[in-house]
Amino acid sequence: MKNPVLSGAFKFKKPMRYFILFIVIVITSTLSVAQSLTVSESSATARNGIDQYMIAGYQIAIDDNDLAFAGNAASSSVNNLTAIAAILQSASVNVHAGNGDELFSTPFNLKSDDSSAKIYAKLNGGFIIRENIANFLFYNSLGNVKQSISNSSQSTEGESISELASDPAFKTVVLYNPKVVSGRVEGSRAKVVNIDLTTTDIYYSSSRAIRTVKVSDNGQFIAIATYSPGTDDLVIITDRFGNDLSEISFDQSVEDVVISDDGSFVTIRSNGRMGVYSVIEGERNGSASFRSRLLFAEYMPKDKTVIALTANRSGSLLTDVEVHAINVAARAIQRQSFNGRLSMTDLIPIKLSRKGVNSYTLSGLNKTFDLNVRF
Repeated sequence: MKNPVLSGAFKFKKPMRYFILFIVIVITSTLSVAQSLTVSESSATARNGIDQYMIAGYQIAIDDNDLAFAGNAASSSVNNLTAIAAILQSASVNVHAGNGDELFSTPFNLKSDDSSAKIYAKLNGGFIIRENIANFLFYNSLGNVKQSISNSSQSTEGESISELASDPAFKTVVLYNPKVVSGRVEGSRAKVVNIDLTTTDIYYSSSRAIRTVKVSDNGQFIAIATYSPGTDDLVIITDRFGNDLSEISFDQSVEDVVISDDGSFVTIRSNGRMGVYSVIEGERNGSASFRSRLLFAEYMPKDKTVIALTANRSGSLLTDVEVHAINVAARAIQRQSFNGRLSMTDLIPIKLSRKGVNSYTLSGLNKTFDLNVRF
């Protein structure tokens, strides 16, 4: 005779197993939906070709790192706020509006053997020309020279070509010597161009060269990434007047530094690793390493999230593109690959703007992307 209690237990054993399995599947599915990263092409750039970029509402054709309509110009530049373009020719400088119309042309005698010549387009039609290794000519929007500034160190042992860093509006302009040789040791220096076109020294080292200088988008802060053989890279953060705010060590070669708008945080990256640091405390808030080449990373303090872009790059062409979202507080990461044709150019920096909570726009590539993250 069967025990009715035992019989009932055996009857429910199998259904109970399926019921538990069903609960596990539901929970797993819910977690998968709750954590996600969506990467959507903006309709404004959906039809862009590999050499077409969107700047200030204008579609600009760029062949690798030169404006396509510049022809055989010595140098070309486009302002990332207004799309005004400046083109340095052998005998003139031509300034164009975003739609391609020429605004004006001014004579300029470019020496044929000056391989250092470079032009920088300002937002209002003004421009700056680098010539003769270390000299900078500042032009107004009428095409007139307002000031000539020599950035030469006068070192008898040599120096590298001087560089210029600025925010998109050219509110803060930094001129710097990446390498100045003295006693066979590489040093460096940097100075800020004041509103009256005089200069103020903000950095000098007799034993550390400069990898790069970056100015925050609002022009309020400056980051100077330096290096010396046998030591970690050192990033010096200052305000726009050169007052020191912080020094941060980074144990890989610094490729880029992004400063938050309020100057509270910096994102430092190499080709394969990034770190988020507090400027006030100098402490690291989070870091991540990547298998593919890291091309961009920026920390959004309000969301405690880093958005990063990795890809293989050959010239301007990008392959194996992947977008990463990393929440440093939750120690969570989401990834999403993109299989379309993408390109980037040195004329346009990759930028990240925040639309809302965990919602962003990534621009600067030939395609603009809307990003939405859920952790």
